[in-house]
This record gives sequence, C-alpha cells and structure tokens, in this order.
Amino acid sequence: MNKAKIPYIVFSVFFLFIGGCIYIIFRDINKLIILEKIEMFEFTKNVYVKLKPSFLSNILIYNFPDMFWFVSGILLLRFIWFNKKKEQNIYILCFYLTGIIFEVSQLSSIIPGTFDYFDILFMSIGALVEGLLYKNCIKRSMK
Repeated sequence: MNKAKIPYIVFSVFFLFIGGCIYIIFRDINKLIILEKIEMFEFTKNVYVKLKPSFLSNILIYNFPDMFWFVSGILLLRFIWFNKKKEQNIYILCFYLTGIIFEVSQLSSIIPGTFDYFDILFMSIGALVEGLLYKNCIKRSMK
C-alpha cells in the first residue's frame, strides 16, 4: 500500500468517529428509527448530555456530525481512488450530489429526517475546506 494513502483512511475513520461521538453524546439515540424496533436497556434512556439550547449548541449537535460524516466519505473516496484522479473526481462529485439529494429529499416523506439548510451549509463548508486542503497541500506536494 502506498504510504501517502494512509492519512486518508486514518482521517476518514477519525472524522466518522468524531461525528458518531458527537451524535451519541449530545443526542437522544433512543429516538432513532434504526433503534426504534430494538428494545433498549433502561440505562440508555437519559445517557446523553443535554446542552442549553442556543444557536451554537444546535450547530454542534445537529450540523457538525453531518459535516464530519460527509468529509469522512470524501476522504474514503480519495483513499479508494488514490491513483486514479479522474475516477476519484467522478465519485466525489457523485457523493456531493448524493448528499444534497439525500438532504433535500427530507423535505418530502421519501427520506426520514428533518431538512435543514444548515446541514447543506456545513456539508458544503466541510467539502470546501477538504477540497482546498487537498488542492493546496496534497497536490502541491505531489508535484
């Protein structure tokens, strides 16, 4: 395996983990559709940390996990298609479109969830920062 690929998978797992931790620590996971059918233990009822409602706490709780998961997916695609830049760009573009379509589909009952403009904004910010870092740091070091 190319040593230059390793940071992509490491950071992909890291951002997936951070997004998951934020979700588990600050959200009531008992209300997840996935866990709705599974009988949870009594001690999981109120395990999460309740933050005082504010603009910043809402961003942390609801938007950062989506941004971190989105960046994790982009890094995973960069890892998989590391030596094939054309394919990498196509898959990343498809991933961007899938993220936007998934979020917008929440406006209807097609996809469960709550549509939020801030999710799109923060996913875009994450993708922009990742893209700028890739372009300015990684591509320059490869030349």
